[in-house]
Amino acid sequence: MATDKSSAEKKQSANTRGQPGPLSVAADLRHLIVDGTYKAGARITERTVAERFDCTAASTREAFHLLEKQGAIIVSARRGARVIDHAQAPPSEIFLVWDRLRWLLGEELRRHGQAVNGEGAVTSSGASRSQRLIAAEANLNRLGALAHNKRLAEVMARIALHVMIVAPDRFEEIEASLAR
Repeated sequence: MATDKSSAEKKQSANTRGQPGPLSVAADLRHLIVDGTYKAGARITERTVAERFDCTAASTREAFHLLEKQGAIIVSARRGARVIDHAQAPPSEIFLVWDRLRWLLGEELRRHGQAVNGEGAVTSSGASRSQRLIAAEANLNRLGALAHNKRLAEVMARIALHVMIVAPDRFEEIEASLAR
């Protein structure tokens, strides 16, 4: 009796042939975007990604879908993808929303008897953009758990990603607000 493979099994079988799966491609592509190889507004084609990572078109499309869900890119039919830019994530609006959400997170923490401190904060010296973003996301996950509001932390992590892409020179403001 033949059964269809589940999508997880199909992704795994792609890995056994030596080709990276969509999760790996998405993670590696995200690092390239965050670290500035693909700048805000840059066009990324399926062919370019498939050739760079030696993966299938299906893995590339799924990676694009994952990155679009994270808010790093915008996918257009037959045009590939574009890294978000100032039009989709204006820094002035991003920081306005960040400040409000940061205040709300502080209120949630106080309500649950927690306090924000510099624990888990990372200094920017010597760390790559990706490392700084990962550290900020980990700090947000920790604060979200303490505040019993993981969704708030997820939204703030998405905003941190946007800042790192469209205004990386201002990411220190995100890091500083998490250290207070």
